[in-house]
Amino acid sequence: MISAQEARNIILSSVKPLSTITVSLARARHYAVAEKIISGDDIPPFDNSAMDGYAVRYGDIKSVPIELTVVGEIGAGVIFQGTLQQNEAVSIMTGAPIPDGANTVVPIEFTEQTDQSRVKILRNVSFGENIRRAGEDVKRGSVVLDVGTTLRPQELGVLAALGKNFVQIYKPANVAILTTGDEVIDMENPLKPGEIRNSNLYVLRGLSEELGCEVVDLGNAKDNINEIRQKVIQGLESDALITSGGVSVGKYDFIKKVLQELNAEIKIQQVNIKPGKPFVFALLGSKTIFGLPGNPVSSMVTFLHFVKPALLKLMGRTSEIESDLKIKATLVNEIKKSDGKMYFLRGILESKNREFTVRSTGAQSSHLLTSLTKANCLIIIPENKDMINAGDKVEVCLI
Repeated sequence: MISAQEARNIILSSVKPLSTITVSLARARHYAVAEKIISGDDIPPFDNSAMDGYAVRYGDIKSVPIELTVVGEIGAGVIFQGTLQQNEAVSIMTGAPIPDGANTVVPIEFTEQTDQSRVKILRNVSFGENIRRAGEDVKRGSVVLDVGTTLRPQELGVLAALGKNFVQIYKPANVAILTTGDEVIDMENPLKPGEIRNSNLYVLRGLSEELGCEVVDLGNAKDNINEIRQKVIQGLESDALITSGGVSVGKYDFIKKVLQELNAEIKIQQVNIKPGKPFVFALLGSKTIFGLPGNPVSSMVTFLHFVKPALLKLMGRTSEIESDLKIKATLVNEIKKSDGKMYFLRGILESKNREFTVRSTGAQSSHLLTSLTKANCLIIIPENKDMINAGDKVEVCLI
């Protein structure tokens, strides 16, 4: 049985990004850029004022107070005609181009206007102060965004500043979700003895859509190998197939058998973690297949730790794969284990006296779905740790 890190390495080394498309900048948010973005311009494109004030020649204001002659006003987008001469000043607004001859901006609060054409400089400023230089943010010819960068609003703003109307992105993953089990019923049906409602579908769908995936709902397949085979084949029309249940070693666990019949390459069948030991990862041609356990907590944990990074890589969002925030926190309650597995325990992370503390949500059975609603993190206990005492530091991952 392989470790969680080995499983993650196998998955990420097996998954390749999808093809690319070109979209308008207005449609590009949340996708990953598929081209190296090189700036064709300086940003800002010209020296401009960082303050409302007066553009001056530094040599004229070395000794203050001093009065200068105001020879004009420059608003944003306006070019001053002429060159600033000795003992002259130009009223300037934030963002306006610096006039020829000027090399410093004095903030308006450091001045006093004596009449319409005269201004008194009351305080010293440094040479070149309050001027934003051309190319200070981005130099022409520099790499602004690397391939795999996720386009958040701030990246879209940079692309807009560069005049990039269209951008090449990786396609969003088309993900099919299939739940299994005779006991699982749809929401609209009345609950009979021995039955449970299909909660996993909504968890997996929500997690996938949260990543920007396009989801295909295959519904639930009963514990019938022919029905499961038919649904799996249908799911393989998508880029990735996620199944829930049917991956353990029970009499009616048919997922692995169906995948073998279809000549899929099963790379992972079990992982040394708790919860989530019965986890399947397989490939069939260019299709990626994840078989998750049926217990709700196991299903979500394996999605977060294994499926999520794979889907991010499918969509080219390599900058996010290792971006999950992991922090050290002081454990409030002791944790014991003796089975050599890596544990992912539902926890409640809090900040007290400028220090993070974490405690478990209580009972950790993998069927306790409500424990996830109480948790804001997973407490990660390594394989080689059997006893964690209250007061020890542990690693937690926010969820």
